[in-house]
Amino acid sequence: MKMRKKSSTAAVESISKLIDMQYDPANGELNSIHQRLMTGREAFEQAVTKTLDAVIHMSTMDLTLETNVATVEQINTSISDAVEQISASAQSTANIASDVSKAHENLTSTIIEVSGESTKIMEDINNCEKELTSISGLSASAISSANEMKSEIYGLLDIIQHMNEVVTAINSISSQTNLLALNASIEAARAGEAGKGFAVVAEEIRQLADETKSLTGNMGAFISKIQEASKKSSGSVDTTVAELEHINDNIQNVWKITGNNRTGMEHIADSVSSLAAVSEEISSSMNELDNQMQYVNNQCKSLKENTCSLAISSHSIAELVEPSKTIEKHLDESTKIMGNMARDAFYMLDNQVILNCLNSAVSAHQNWLSTLKSIAQTGELKPLQTDYTRCGLGHFYYAFKPVNEKVIDIWNGLDEKHKTFHSYGTQMIAAVRSGRLGELQQIYEKAESYSKELISDFQKLIQIIDSLTKERVRIFE
Repeated sequence: MKMRKKSSTAAVESISKLIDMQYDPANGELNSIHQRLMTGREAFEQAVTKTLDAVIHMSTMDLTLETNVATVEQINTSISDAVEQISASAQSTANIASDVSKAHENLTSTIIEVSGESTKIMEDINNCEKELTSISGLSASAISSANEMKSEIYGLLDIIQHMNEVVTAINSISSQTNLLALNASIEAARAGEAGKGFAVVAEEIRQLADETKSLTGNMGAFISKIQEASKKSSGSVDTTVAELEHINDNIQNVWKITGNNRTGMEHIADSVSSLAAVSEEISSSMNELDNQMQYVNNQCKSLKENTCSLAISSHSIAELVEPSKTIEKHLDESTKIMGNMARDAFYMLDNQVILNCLNSAVSAHQNWLSTLKSIAQTGELKPLQTDYTRCGLGHFYYAFKPVNEKVIDIWNGLDEKHKTFHSYGTQMIAAVRSGRLGELQQIYEKAESYSKELISDFQKLIQIIDSLTKERVRIFE
């Protein structure tokens, strides 16, 4: 009877402390209670592990959602601003294109007018060349006629000179005849009566000689006038020929100038034709530009509608964060409740559970540091948990409070170090957002140095817990 009572007492003590015991068949119901409690604690350990895993995943998902929502909103804002700028630029371009199109229409009209005027000028130049050809022919004919007239005047002067010689000869003959008549009269007077008839003849001859002399004198004056007039005519003809030759030279110069003008106008006409062709290409390009701008405007409208839809979707995603945060909060509260329960012998966690959590915390810590390094190297923000209570270590650390004196000093010392370590993440994000990229590497180096202290503390804890496990002592007792 005493053995049964002793066995029952040992069973009750094992149950109260929830430690392993030897099952005595006599303690059937106590054995069953002990087994149920041990099984329940194992289930509690699994629940703690899964809850911690769930809250860490929820925290990661919340952070990812928040970061992505912020990124989507930022991208959407950038897209919206870009659409507004593109739309404004497109409208400005369309207005400019309209002004250019109007200016081009005026230019086209001017080109057509210039083309018409150049055609008229070419016609005038051709007519001018024809007139110059006609004038040049007339001038050449006039010069030829003047030269012939000059030759005839020179011939007339020769004839007048010859006539002067004849008149001089007649005057000489008349003087000799007059002298001969005078001599005959003298001889007739000497002859007396016999010479009276001869005297009459001599008088007649003398009178005839005087008349001849008088006629030749008048003829000489007339010939002199003709000679003087002929010389003047010859001078006038010379002047006329010189003027005609000068006019002809001027006509030739005008001809050359007109020819040059015609060549220039031909180049102008060709240029106008080329300009007209270019104008047609510009007109075609302006029409294409107008079509493209219309397309751009339509795309901007479509893109603007898409940004509105994206903003709505982003808002919907953002709304999902709040329930997710609530779930994370409830899970975190559950882990804290479980942490308090873990101090009770009935729910006291096995050291291996704590070791698994510590190893997971170390892995999460290293991943966090790797993300910080990537941000420092690229200058681009990535999801980074800056709330020290919501990281992989935070949810576990602030939920469970070991009481073993070998653990408690190092455990409590993690608090400030952990907070300081996460502050480097806050500094890194602030530096990136403010554009102080030169500070990123320095911030990372500080965080890396501080990380070594944390990892060292984690390793010390793991070693201590391993030694306690060998001594069959839990950190919560």
